[in-house]
Amino acid sequence: MGEAPADPVPERTLLTAKSDYLEGFNRLLGLARRELRIFDPDLSELEMNSTARIEMLARFLRESRTRHVYVALHDVEHVAKRCPRLIALLGSFPAGLFIFQTQGEAAKVQDCFALADGDHLVRRPVRTQPRGVLVINDPKECQPMRERFDEIWQSSVPTVSANTTGL
Repeated sequence: MGEAPADPVPERTLLTAKSDYLEGFNRLLGLARRELRIFDPDLSELEMNSTARIEMLARFLRESRTRHVYVALHDVEHVAKRCPRLIALLGSFPAGLFIFQTQGEAAKVQDCFALADGDHLVRRPVRTQPRGVLVINDPKECQPMRERFDEIWQSSVPTVSANTTGL
């Protein structure tokens, strides 16, 4: 008789440089199977207009109609003006990719984080500081951040669209 597969072993890695956060985000993207939730001031540090990043997100969204990417930002100007590939992806996956802008108390939050499937997390407690953490295979540690993202999302509104207006 075969043994039941063991639960994946949780990993926790301290991040000490901003480049570590980007590497952690890249790893998180590779682990996502159902959903990705990103909370960031403006996405300027996550290479969201690079061809490789867009291809990875497109591949993730193409795999299933039930896959979703939720992005909550304080400031959408960087995305609107410097991420045409991300805007095009938004147009290609209107039911899978959502970009909202924070309002009210949520707009004052100073950290940044990304969650994949409620099991994996990369986070910097203060966006301007390089220190952070990468958590893999730990739904227990990720649950409070999932709840926090949901609160931020509820205080946010859709502001980025794939449609160009005002021309």
